[in-house]
Amino acid sequence: MNTTPAFPVVSVSGPPRERGLSYGRQAGERIAAGVATYKEAFAVAGIEWSEAMGYAERFRAQIRGYDSDMYAEIEGIAGGSDQPLNAIVALNARTEIIYWRDKERQEDRPAASAAMQEECTAALALPGATANGHVLHGQNWDWNPRCADSSVVLRIENGDGPDILTFVEAGQLARHGMNSEGIALTVNGLQCDLDCGNMGVPNPLIRRRLLQSRALGGAIDAVLNTPISFSHSLMLSHSAGAGVTLEVTPAEAFWLQPDQGILVHANHFKSPVARSKVRDTGLLHCPESLYRDQRLLDHLRARQRQITVETFKAGLADTFGAPDAILRTPKARAGGNLSGTVATLIMDTTARKMWLAPRPYLGIEFTEYSL
Repeated sequence: MNTTPAFPVVSVSGPPRERGLSYGRQAGERIAAGVATYKEAFAVAGIEWSEAMGYAERFRAQIRGYDSDMYAEIEGIAGGSDQPLNAIVALNARTEIIYWRDKERQEDRPAASAAMQEECTAALALPGATANGHVLHGQNWDWNPRCADSSVVLRIENGDGPDILTFVEAGQLARHGMNSEGIALTVNGLQCDLDCGNMGVPNPLIRRRLLQSRALGGAIDAVLNTPISFSHSLMLSHSAGAGVTLEVTPAEAFWLQPDQGILVHANHFKSPVARSKVRDTGLLHCPESLYRDQRLLDHLRARQRQITVETFKAGLADTFGAPDAILRTPKARAGGNLSGTVATLIMDTTARKMWLAPRPYLGIEFTEYSL
């Protein structure tokens, strides 16, 4: 039986710095665990912590210029958790640091980004495809399994915008989740030949701005009009019955829309336009992305108009091809870092409910959270 405890809830409100202080105090132990995880993970990928702190200093300026309120919140998180400010910046810019460092590495040293590729399988089903007419949106988040001990459910009461429920690594501003206006988000890692060396806005801040949007158009705008450091795909949905996947690179964005109310994405570029313009280097590291995507799509299509939360649970528990399955058993990637399913996340955005199962490869036990 899975002995991993349910993810704790951290609830914050008030002005940005006050929110950050509260967040840091409540999640201090998990933030410290996350810092320890990345000190080790960076080292395995050939990046000393002092080097990572130097890169964090560069991204700190990006954060301050992008959103002064988010910067104040990060300052508060650092103060509340008794961590150096750049350590909290590094938690938010961990992937950006990897890609920026790869640009500056010596040619005879292995690429760190290949060793720390974020692998996930995500899906959404719109009202015409579900049994009760709700919007369902879910994902297996595949990353360092130790992050199950350093993640939290962050509930943000916004005085001047939508309330937010986001599943995050403690210390980050946002990751996967939804808001009180019905907008939901999951994200998958991608890699292409345009990555590395781009000084963009750390992704958790973009996700936070997206989840602060009152309308789906504003959420899309938050992605399309922000400079980024690395490629990834963002699956967005709205409880009124809309959805889109944005495949973004540092140079350009591509999009996919639901087919018969269903949209699935793993870790390869799917847009025909994207595939004609970029070289998909991520697929070289996780070729199983092709069948993970297809198996979940087939699973949902076979239950067209009858899809439920249980349908999502079953699809995301698929073990075909294990350990390289939709439900990933921990396995060392190139460079030595482990990748496994940290959590299964399912959202009913119509009901404003979220279910999370930590380390589902040890036994699937869901806990319900709500706005």
